[in-house]
Amino acid sequence: MADRQTHEGGPGIRALPLVGLALAAACTTGAGSSTTTLAVPSSTTTTTAVAPTTTSTIVTTTEPIDPARVVADGLAASSANYRFSSVVLVGEETLTSIMGVVDGEAVSAQIATGTSEVSYVRTPEGEWVTGADGEWVELEGEPPVGAPLAALSDAGDFVLESGDASQAVITGVLGPAAGSAQGIPFTLTVEGGQVTEIRYEVDTGGEIAQVVTTLSEFGSAGTVAKPEGV
Repeated sequence: MADRQTHEGGPGIRALPLVGLALAAACTTGAGSSTTTLAVPSSTTTTTAVAPTTTSTIVTTTEPIDPARVVADGLAASSANYRFSSVVLVGEETLTSIMGVVDGEAVSAQIATGTSEVSYVRTPEGEWVTGADGEWVELEGEPPVGAPLAALSDAGDFVLESGDASQAVITGVLGPAAGSAQGIPFTLTVEGGQVTEIRYEVDTGGEIAQVVTTLSEFGSAGTVAKPEGV
């Protein structure tokens, strides 16, 4: 997250870019076997005719998985409204943690770095952050917190690592929409058709930090509105 100044001389905010696995399907078809026995009665003798038994071979086919399509479908199913939690880790140390809600084009978040914590809100009307006195002040420039799934909108080079009909893991490379994280490899998890986790690593200046974002409450995360009094 880049340093940013508020219109009213409020605090700067530093954080790393936010971003932070996909779906496979197989189809199996087969036919069973049947046996038919026909009995024909007679007044003097009884003759039983038995039809030959035929057993068909079960054929199993596996459809190829298109990871790009899985990612696109997962983003479409997940991106309108959700809750997210992101952590930036160096070793076992947490540098930054973010808890937030994405509601369409609006984002709200609680950002904790070291011993400081601020609240952030962005709507189509503008963006604001709480200052040292707890009052909302308006921001300008690049937002310190973006919608995690928006950073995947132009990612590419997708490869299916593993997966089945209910869960899959896909790797890819972040595109320009990820900002300063462009070109960084990432790992994505899709469960039940929705994106549930994003992971990638970034160099923070001599140290490798791991960024992990988890997503939940799709469609029921709540609304984000402009702060009162601003």
